[in-house]
Amino acid sequence: MVRVQLGATLLNSASVIVKLFMPLLFRGSYALDFKSIGMLMGAYGAGCIAGAYAGGALSGRVDSRKLTAAALCTSGALAVCLSQLPPFAGLVFIVPAIGIADGAFRPANLRLVMETAAAEDANWLQGLYRICFNLGVAAAGFAAAALSDAGYPALFAAAGIANVVGGCLLVRHGLTSENTTRPQKSVTPIVSTGKRVSGSPWTDRAFLMFVSGQLLALGIFDQMYGVFGLFLAEDYGLEARWIGYLFSINAILIVLVQGPAMILIDRIGLVSASRWGTLLLSIAFPLLNFGSSAAHAIATMICITAAEILLAVMNRSADRDRGRYLGVFTAAWLGHSLYGPAAGTWIYGAFSGRNLWWVCAALGLIVWALHRRTIGEFAHCAPRR
Repeated sequence: MVRVQLGATLLNSASVIVKLFMPLLFRGSYALDFKSIGMLMGAYGAGCIAGAYAGGALSGRVDSRKLTAAALCTSGALAVCLSQLPPFAGLVFIVPAIGIADGAFRPANLRLVMETAAAEDANWLQGLYRICFNLGVAAAGFAAAALSDAGYPALFAAAGIANVVGGCLLVRHGLTSENTTRPQKSVTPIVSTGKRVSGSPWTDRAFLMFVSGQLLALGIFDQMYGVFGLFLAEDYGLEARWIGYLFSINAILIVLVQGPAMILIDRIGLVSASRWGTLLLSIAFPLLNFGSSAAHAIATMICITAAEILLAVMNRSADRDRGRYLGVFTAAWLGHSLYGPAAGTWIYGAFSGRNLWWVCAALGLIVWALHRRTIGEFAHCAPRR
């Protein structure tokens, strides 16, 4: 079951990366203005957020395998529809619907992956999940390069067909598997409190504080996809190919280092790993202020990647509430894309990129303080194994 869900993760991550070509599809095939393109992309992002919360909540009420299969098939089918270049009125409905399907897949799939294994294997599964996600990203990049001559509609058709096939395989596996149709209830959370937590994530103060820290951390990470490239081109004068090199370094390092990193995390503990991750995130972008060479950009990317690997995901929920917790967490994870690039671009334009990196450092220290308080409390009251 874990192998099947990790395979679905690979397919979903590849298709989501392909959807980054939506603006190019809208511009090249529909000749839309930038305002209309922004509206459609905002609708996709809003759909992802709504779908993430709904998918997490539903995963506690229905068979999560069926939910992930339905989300994968729906996303794929809609992507194929998009490749047929429907009228603009159709885009208004298709684009946010794709976002809802993509968002709903993630918390339900992550719940299945994490709940299938024993507690001592949960950290490893989280690492495998990240490896598969990044393999999907890498595969999407190669596929996009191979299909680029055929046009952007061909990209969406290929990604959509792959997702539908993956969803059908999930359905077949669910019908033939002897596993229970509902998530197992005997799994210990990655980080638990040893206390009875609130029945709702919205009244769990510690969880909301943790998510607040994650929102700030993800806003810092988002600069990698926005201002980082502009800064390297305009302030460092690096060629565009360096952006591709740096993102390749990020994906390759995660695939190669995630396994050894899990061994390290097992030795030092999730609390120490998370604290080191937030500190690395704090110093990553400010490294760009101490030079103007490709070496400084590489050092920044290595620090960002290390922070991404070390930052832990907290699971504080009771079994019956885990879906809503994962829904809120995933919605927050997706929601940062609505404010991270916009805030970073504004600070970059108004105060310069070098000042933006110092702002990132200050925010990183705030994340460190929030995580130190919440994760530290969880560790102190967690039951001993």
